[in-house]
Amino acid sequence: MAEIRTSLDWARVQIALEAPVRRLNKYSDQMLQISTNIGLMVKQLSEEEIICRRQGKQTRKHQELLIKINSEIANYEQMITFGTLLAG
Repeated sequence: MAEIRTSLDWARVQIALEAPVRRLNKYSDQMLQISTNIGLMVKQLSEEEIICRRQGKQTRKHQELLIKINSEIANYEQMITFGTLLAG
């Protein structure tokens, strides 16, 4: 299961998640849109990380965003698995 701890981890995770999606013929555009939406959430996380560094501690919003993003990544992985099984 892919998981991020900081916004910088997203680039590595995104590549790993999108590789099997690109092999799917049907619905690959919609699946890539989900990845894009997660990327927008990661952008918010990045902005919150700046605030955390300024305050010298992790904020509640940062914790919530991290939990939400990792949950969405897990859901996305499940969709990829189902899509791969259905396409095969």
